[in-house]
Amino acid sequence: MGTICIAIPDSVWSAHSEQFYTQVLHGLEDIAVPRGHGVLSRVARDVDEELDALRRWAEQLPEAVAVLKDLREDDARPLLADRLGLPYVVICDERDRRRSSRVTVDNVGTMRRLLQDLLDLGHRAIGHVGGPPDLRHSRWRREAYEAFSGEHALPSLTAVGDYGRLSGAECTQRMLLGEAEPPTVIVYDNDAMAIGGCERALELGVQVPDELSVVAWDDSPACRTHAPELAAIDRSPHQLGVLLGQVAATLLRDPQNAQSIAQDPPRLVRRETLSPRRALPSAP
Repeated sequence: MGTICIAIPDSVWSAHSEQFYTQVLHGLEDIAVPRGHGVLSRVARDVDEELDALRRWAEQLPEAVAVLKDLREDDARPLLADRLGLPYVVICDERDRRRSSRVTVDNVGTMRRLLQDLLDLGHRAIGHVGGPPDLRHSRWRREAYEAFSGEHALPSLTAVGDYGRLSGAECTQRMLLGEAEPPTVIVYDNDAMAIGGCERALELGVQVPDELSVVAWDDSPACRTHAPELAAIDRSPHQLGVLLGQVAATLLRDPQNAQSIAQDPPRLVRRETLSPRRALPSAP
């Protein structure tokens, strides 16, 4: 019997994103439990605590596989896992060329498809509130946004948040009040920032979606229960957990058998916060 281990940032439990990880864990368990394996999750406040968790898992669990996610530039976690001899699976972008076992996602393709959908709805002033810039997937999404905007002669309306609800609200206020051409739709890199941005827009008297459409990158129960319901990218977290479980179970059986599996492309779920372009009313 082996153990599939995953560290989860404690910030998500107060940021309305907990259901994403809950569904990932359920997917892991659906694969692990029938095979006699366990799933162990630990909440980590920062990278140092996650590094400590890797050391503990390597020392205390005779057969373990770690799941690594949200890779950063010069990330210390894969290096430490290699040094400890701890097998691991990474969630990474398909452009990441690492040779470890992995489940890949297509951040660039997803961003481009989303922007094309919004362009087809008549939106040309498309804002993007990205996540922390040291995260590799945040960088690739931002680069895809900039490339698409340049190709279609669209204004670049960007801001950087920290995945928290307040940062989404603050970035939204700056975009709506500080841009010569305010966005008619904003894409947020997660659900928490989208919720904060939607609520701040309404507080400012901006009608959602008639004057501003809102799209969250991660779908969640919080998106579905919010009033109005948030349009979102459905990344199928349960399927992600299943794929991670499959790759991890293979590593537990044969640590030398590295696999790479691509997750299905996510889809845009259109809900109440997304409509065709509605121009902001002109000043009297």
